[in-house]
Amino acid sequence: MARLRLPLYGKILLWFLVNLMVLGLLGFGFMRAQFRLGFDWMLAGPGGERLEQLGESLTDELRRTPESDWPPVLERHEAALGLTLALFGSDGIQQLGPPLEVPDELRSKLIDKRRTEDMPPPPRPDDARNRGRDREREPKPGRDQPPKPRFMMRSSDPARYWAGIHLALAHGEGAARRPLTLVIVSDSLSGGGFFFNPWPWAGLVAGGLLVSALIWLPLVGGITRAIRRTNDAARRIADGDFGTRLPEGRHDELGELASSVNAMAGQLGAYVAEQRRITADVAHELCSPIARMQMALGVIEQRGTPEQATYLGKLDTELQHMAKLVEEVLAFSKAETLPDHESPETFSLGDLVRSIVSREALGSEVQMEIPESLRLHIFRAALDRALSNVVRNADRYAGHAGPIQIKAEANEDWVIIRICDQGPGVPEEAIPRLFDPFFRPENARSRHTGGSGLGLAITKRCVEACGGTVSAESGQPNGLCLVVTLPTRPPAPMS
Repeated sequence: MARLRLPLYGKILLWFLVNLMVLGLLGFGFMRAQFRLGFDWMLAGPGGERLEQLGESLTDELRRTPESDWPPVLERHEAALGLTLALFGSDGIQQLGPPLEVPDELRSKLIDKRRTEDMPPPPRPDDARNRGRDREREPKPGRDQPPKPRFMMRSSDPARYWAGIHLALAHGEGAARRPLTLVIVSDSLSGGGFFFNPWPWAGLVAGGLLVSALIWLPLVGGITRAIRRTNDAARRIADGDFGTRLPEGRHDELGELASSVNAMAGQLGAYVAEQRRITADVAHELCSPIARMQMALGVIEQRGTPEQATYLGKLDTELQHMAKLVEEVLAFSKAETLPDHESPETFSLGDLVRSIVSREALGSEVQMEIPESLRLHIFRAALDRALSNVVRNADRYAGHAGPIQIKAEANEDWVIIRICDQGPGVPEEAIPRLFDPFFRPENARSRHTGGSGLGLAITKRCVEACGGTVSAESGQPNGLCLVVTLPTRPPAPMS
């Protein structure tokens, strides 16, 4: 499963939001502990207003309805809200609604003897006019009456939320007549939006996050841009571009990091340049003694005995291998400086490839698909050496396994050349290292096959000197493919 990649700017904003949430929870916990806040605070806003409106609406409707018809009225309001509604008397006994198991804490809030004592005297059963006048004497909502007491609490096992409001309404006949309290029961804190609407809070959080993003944008944007530049510079330095430099205008830790990266690039460039110079000088100096040894060996062969011929032949083979290795080391050292001492030429790619094939793969079957009109204007000698190494390797290690395929295609700016063989190929884990100097896959190459491990390294440097790139990939169904991408024009000289 791929991990979600979150940019640094997003992480900073996310942690800022988490920090705000933690501070808010700590502040709420502190206020609740200091002022002993319960769930009643949720009724101080729109939730409390909705509860009062429901109480007034239900009271008005029940006043106009005979008590025997109250259950359908309560059920209709219950269905409209999607919540459980019940009516309790001031003695804590449920009068209407689905049977509920009331927690003791809620029952203590329902029992109110003062409301029972203040209730109007019960009407006489035989006097309907008195019963109507008594109903009229019951306090009307909103008329000469303070706000109705209301409450909210939570019970557990199962978790439920209970909210109630005392109604200016009574139920029952005679001595059993009791003032009523409306109780609303919900399985969630929001009550489907009746107690608590989460959307305004979500909008507040989104707005806070947006404002925070705008406020933090200059600071975080500057940090991320500096890190991105440093990362890109480090990648280019790792690829061998030691001339890469970072701006050092910042006066903080990131500015110090840029200075350190610049110093590192300068020191690495100087070290690598010195190493290449020493390698080239050593290889150049080895040419003369090797040539003198070969001349001396020729003289010895002329004067040697037949018994010595076998040993002299082995010595001559080793000297030739040494001379070739020194030659490749020189070519490898000089490949990067090709633009300094060569000029670009205009030539036909097909003619160049045919000459390479006739020279390097004369005994192998080669299939070429190169448009005759395809012409390049780059360093011909560098491309000749690069492609020669690739074709020579394909002929040496896979020429017996099937045809070598060379294809080229072009667009307005780039030419792509693919050279594929049908041989055993190389392990997937070895492909990224094929262009490293002196690297040889153990199952495909060794010193005894004649490979020095510098051929593809020279190819890479020659192609890069032409402004292109080279990569390797496994063939289908087997074999190895080298992909050379070249510009149709030479790269601009570096200042």
